[in-house]
Amino acid sequence: MSTKEKIIVAMSGGVDSAVAAGLLIEQGYDVIGVNLRTWEYEAPACDVTKKSCCSPEDIRDARDVGLSLNIPFYVIKMEKVFGERVIQRFIDDYKDGRTPNPCVECNTFVKFGALFEKAKALGISKIATGHYARTVEVNGRYAIRNAVDMKKNQAYYLYGLSQENISSTIFPLGEMDKSEVREIAKRMGLPVAEKPESQEICFIPENDYRSFLKKKGVEFTPGFFRLVSGQIIGKHSGKENFTIGQRKGLGVSWKNPLYVISIEDDGTVVVGEDEETFCESFVLEDITYQGLSPMEPGQSSEMRVQIRYRHTPVHCRVTNLGDSWKVEFIEKVKSVTPGQSATFYPLDDNYLLGGGIIRKGSIQLQTRQLAASGLGQT
Repeated sequence: MSTKEKIIVAMSGGVDSAVAAGLLIEQGYDVIGVNLRTWEYEAPACDVTKKSCCSPEDIRDARDVGLSLNIPFYVIKMEKVFGERVIQRFIDDYKDGRTPNPCVECNTFVKFGALFEKAKALGISKIATGHYARTVEVNGRYAIRNAVDMKKNQAYYLYGLSQENISSTIFPLGEMDKSEVREIAKRMGLPVAEKPESQEICFIPENDYRSFLKKKGVEFTPGFFRLVSGQIIGKHSGKENFTIGQRKGLGVSWKNPLYVISIEDDGTVVVGEDEETFCESFVLEDITYQGLSPMEPGQSSEMRVQIRYRHTPVHCRVTNLGDSWKVEFIEKVKSVTPGQSATFYPLDDNYLLGGGIIRKGSIQLQTRQLAASGLGQT
């Protein structure tokens, strides 16, 4: 009987998770590979030639990696939790004028939530993934730290992990860059060494979320385009077609480029020029604490905030309102988007203090016209 420590590796069928499994074997772990079946794959929607992780081909690739590494490999059905926590949230957010972030929800509730619970039920205390991230213990708490390869860094998507999740997870690729991972895959003779990366949301073929929503029975809400000043300048066929900060494909013309500033419940899409997209504060909900100990109501602290995946964190002041945070920018930021996640870092370090979801209706826009119209007020 093996005395090696058992670890479950979530294997997507891509090169990153394959190398993660291979490295853990080399480090002496008893590796068990699993692929998470997260939704009912529909053949017409799954084009295996696309850079997507929606295809049954990915399960076969993960299985082939398992055979190559000579490890046990299983497919675990996760359709129920994925449907409830990820797909339904995605649909509800668009119906409510928010822009969802399904990868955050999937990591929080599926890859590190439901998977970890299944591992514990089997008596296995460790899991691992191919995410580009690291972990750190600071002031008696666990937190996600940025990866060495900042072009691939995925810490933003992992702010929802609990203290137990973080302390029980290994990220073998956190100290590596992508080119190094590819070379290791070649050295190990892995069949996915040259496989292209996944770029799309797994359940949205070809990134066409509008078709997906319609297929799910969402009735689009038509309405008007309205300037910040209140002037109506056109009609549109559905508020679900838009997201905050969007400039291209609006279907309305103006003397200067226009951006979506607000999406109202009645279908009105408020648009404005570039200088009207700046934001001075917003409210955060569904907060998870990582490196930061829970704040007392009324307590404030200065830190850095990242409001989207490719956004560079900026200086802000956070105040705990009890069930939410008020986040005030030290420097104004463009296009803060309800439904998206905001993550927080110390002023002088690169580990996560925590994060949450940007609340709809909470964004304070730094324009006289908006203040006068009453739009976007808390």
